[in-house]
Amino acid sequence: MKLNPLHNQVGGHDGVLSMGDDNEIIVKPVLPQELRFYEESVLHPELQTWMPAYYGTLTLTRQQPDSQLQDGQNAMPGLPTIKALNGYALTDLLSFDQAGQAQNGSEAAATAADEASKHVGDENDDECICLENISRGFSNPCVLDLKLGTQLYDDDASDEKKARLGAVAATTTTGKLGLRLTGFHVYDSDKREFIKYSKHYGKGLNEDNVLDGFRAFFAAKLGSKRMRLVIERFINDLTDFLATIETQELRMRSSSLLMMYEGDAEMFDEALLLEQEKIASVVARAKATLTESNDNDSRTTKRQTAEENGEAMDCDDDDEYSDDDDEEDDDELAQKVTDMRLIDFGHSTWVPGQGPDEGVILGVKSALTFFERLLDEDYPSEE
Repeated sequence: MKLNPLHNQVGGHDGVLSMGDDNEIIVKPVLPQELRFYEESVLHPELQTWMPAYYGTLTLTRQQPDSQLQDGQNAMPGLPTIKALNGYALTDLLSFDQAGQAQNGSEAAATAADEASKHVGDENDDECICLENISRGFSNPCVLDLKLGTQLYDDDASDEKKARLGAVAATTTTGKLGLRLTGFHVYDSDKREFIKYSKHYGKGLNEDNVLDGFRAFFAAKLGSKRMRLVIERFINDLTDFLATIETQELRMRSSSLLMMYEGDAEMFDEALLLEQEKIASVVARAKATLTESNDNDSRTTKRQTAEENGEAMDCDDDDEYSDDDDEEDDDELAQKVTDMRLIDFGHSTWVPGQGPDEGVILGVKSALTFFERLLDEDYPSEE
């Protein structure tokens, strides 16, 4: 299984990789608190819908045995190799698969777990989390990491860290607006390259010019009609996300909203057309299902009437409808126009009985205000 560098990262820490035939999985170093947050999110489905899908954990080692390199597990020099999956050593999982007929499942799993404990946890190992790659489905995504909240440190942080991060919040848009542009890149279709803005750019913005920062993010050469659609969709997403976050009793420190839109006009139109076709297909199937249900009700009524009258009825339920006829290919990659997800939970925790995170709520409301201003000032309605 090959690991690759992640090319669409605009914020966060180094060391994030991708994995899979289409780089559909993100592999990033994980803190115990973030892993716990993802695992407990199953109890909070309203928030979980805004998070990347969680697939489990990998243990990576910076030691690269010759046998693994020869097997082509990782052909790129300098990258780590996979040592364990969800706590089970990779070599033992392979042995378990090969010896499956010699042992029953519980015995083999117990053996694998015992062996894994001997191999996992070396000083050269990194525990990583496997997540959905949100950029999959875009051709040339414009990506923004928007950090939320007014507090950047945990309550149990050291005095030095509180002072340092408190100063960052006070001297940037974090303190007063509850948000900060941590980093973003925008696709330039003329030059066929990305224009990148680092975290230093975001730290240099203030209440008076942060709108210009958002303008820079929405500067892809899509034309005003497409860009208005993009911003409208993000406004809808932010409105729905705000309704969710206001009901969640948690504290998020340095979490971000990852916002993406297609930066290539041709691919944008293609993705939009596919969306419309999919909607039309869903509507058509819903109508067909309703029609079939009505037909079944009618046949049932006729059958009951015939039975009550003592009449025989030829029940030829020659139903040609099949669920398989309408099944979509789940493996087919859908192209995207926009997407927005909540990420980075290394300093996030659930706090039952303590209410929502007001700093995060302020950040979402601030983003909504700026996006609505952009629509009014830069992309007014043609009506």
